[in-house]
Amino acid sequence: MGEGRFERYDRYERALVDVLNLLNLAAPPAPSGDERKDPRARRHWQCSVALMIMREAVPPQPEEMFEPLMLAAVYEPDPSHTQRHIRPALAAFGRRRVQTRLLKYLRTGTNYEIIGAADAWYCTYLRVTGSDTGDDPSTDLRHAFQETGLRICLANDHPGVRSRIITLLNLRLEDNPPELRPLVSEVLRIVRAHPDNAIVDRHRGAG
Repeated sequence: MGEGRFERYDRYERALVDVLNLLNLAAPPAPSGDERKDPRARRHWQCSVALMIMREAVPPQPEEMFEPLMLAAVYEPDPSHTQRHIRPALAAFGRRRVQTRLLKYLRTGTNYEIIGAADAWYCTYLRVTGSDTGDDPSTDLRHAFQETGLRICLANDHPGVRSRIITLLNLRLEDNPPELRPLVSEVLRIVRAHPDNAIVDRHRGAG
């Protein structure tokens, strides 16, 4: 996806350390030497730090924390752990700002960042105590995500990108505004030829 695993780990870990520093937390000893080449050792460290952040990053938080927290969310290697970064981001900065930043990653990011931003977008609908996530429906941003996702699927044939984005789109023509329906029809043609039966079944009957 343009970067090797360890290059992505480096970016992710720098973001984690930036967040820890802003929280005035000391990181556990990081893998060094030959352990830096061991993905399991590095993932153990990353998971430990991500949990520290989720537990300690309660609002209010300094403005400087926003970008490294979002970068950590996008670069989190395991989508089931993405919420460890999105939860504190939602609590401290609100859903609208978080989603707006993710849309930028979707529009301008690498393939890896697009997939990570899609995983993070899914987590932005979590309810987080003390945040605006229960009050702001962000309908305009939902529309922006739908349009952005449709255009990504049509312009980017990377299988990982398409598979991830397609699972988040509403491909029922009647649920989309008239200006998006031609895009939906084009994406449906891609879906119906998709090799993953689960994706085909998910959108069976759409159109």
